[in-house]
Amino acid sequence: MSDDKHTPGSVLNARGLATKREYVRELRVRGDAQALSLLVECLCDESWYLRELAEAAFLELGETGAEALLPMLDQGLWFTRVSAARVFGRLGYRRAVPGLLRLTEDANSTVVHAAREALVGIGNRHGAIRLAHALHRLPPDARRRQLDGLTALDASLRERLERLMRSEELMLAEDVEPLSDDSPAVRAIEGVAPETPAGSPPSPPPRPRAEEPGGGND
Repeated sequence: MSDDKHTPGSVLNARGLATKREYVRELRVRGDAQALSLLVECLCDESWYLRELAEAAFLELGETGAEALLPMLDQGLWFTRVSAARVFGRLGYRRAVPGLLRLTEDANSTVVHAAREALVGIGNRHGAIRLAHALHRLPPDARRRQLDGLTALDASLRERLERLMRSEELMLAEDVEPLSDDSPAVRAIEGVAPETPAGSPPSPPPRPRAEEPGGGND
């Protein structure tokens, strides 16, 4: 695969859809730091088609590519921020929660809606505890405003967030990186029984005790 087959300047100005598809595909397959940088550049392009291709590429790359998108929540054109938010929401990328909360204060209403949709997406993809943890650290008025915005999209998520925020142990956790909705402490708060490890057979039911000869009086 030749790195100079397409140059950023030529492809970003090209009109051929097939050329753009091939360019983005090559970047996705490479997946190195330079390729990720060029995919971010695609999200900054005026071509909606090229941006959609780049979004799809980031979704396929998963968390490997998501980190490269984090700075785009605080800079760039409005449609770039929208694209970044969509990727984070669909991936359930928990590290994006603080940036997405800031993005809900954006001057562009489309960006605000995309940020809230992304937060709901993360909350419903094992990231409710991460969202609750970030909301808990906001001033009360800001927290209420954020919850109201999320309620318009998913009222049941707000109920979960408020339940999680009532856990002092979880809210005071310093290291939030390992926290997810599958964490034992979170499942306990939500009243979910621990899962049986994958591949483990279910525990057999207790066997009835056999009657001893003579009614047990030997």
